[in-house]
Amino acid sequence: MNGNTRYANLLIDVADALASGQTSEDAWWTANRIARQLGANALNAGAFSVAGQNIQWMRSTMDPLWLEEYADQAMFEVDSVLASAMAGRAPAHFDVQLQDRHRDGEPRSGALFSGMMTYDYRFIIAHSWFHDDTGVCLALSCKDDPQDMFGLGTARAFSVVSAMMAERITAPGAEVFEAWAYSSNWQMLNVAERDILAFMANGMTVSEVADEVLLTEFETHRLIHQARLKMKAKTTEQALALAIQRGLVTL
Repeated sequence: MNGNTRYANLLIDVADALASGQTSEDAWWTANRIARQLGANALNAGAFSVAGQNIQWMRSTMDPLWLEEYADQAMFEVDSVLASAMAGRAPAHFDVQLQDRHRDGEPRSGALFSGMMTYDYRFIIAHSWFHDDTGVCLALSCKDDPQDMFGLGTARAFSVVSAMMAERITAPGAEVFEAWAYSSNWQMLNVAERDILAFMANGMTVSEVADEVLLTEFETHRLIHQARLKMKAKTTEQALALAIQRGLVTL
């Protein structure tokens, strides 16, 4: 089967798989299955404000351990793929191994590229597009070179497929329990914030939590306040309820 035939069959399969009638959550997992058929080992999607360059929501099927490292070290601040996508220049083909890990003198850049190689996310193919002030990006992470499937037509194939996927993928809602999905009113908590909420969810007082995590009560209250702001919760109790609902802490 030649590349053109595979490309045509792919479009037919994607259109059938993403047929209307699915919930947003069903569509996300259908898109993930399609991504794996394309040779990807993870699907990443997100939306952002063009004017403010603020991320509105993101979702990924990358390894949760890697996503935790990425969030805790704020690697999004040095992520060149993310920056390019938000500027409308999403890389059609990005090889992590070819990147200069010390080009900007930022240690997190080296940690970012090393982590992606460690977790087998060497190749990225991405596509972003815009509507009014909102930009949307889909990116496939791959262990092996995705160009092996469609050759020079890989970028064209993915640009069409990603547009079809994006029509059905929306911001993660309250029914999503994985911590690797968040939206503008659902930001990732760092390790300290999650730990403190987890202790409180299991019945500890602020004073007891402070002793457990070796912080002052003032510092503990500050982290609780930060978690509330991130989750847009009016009270600590609401933040705890949201954290439990979204699977960010365990009882």
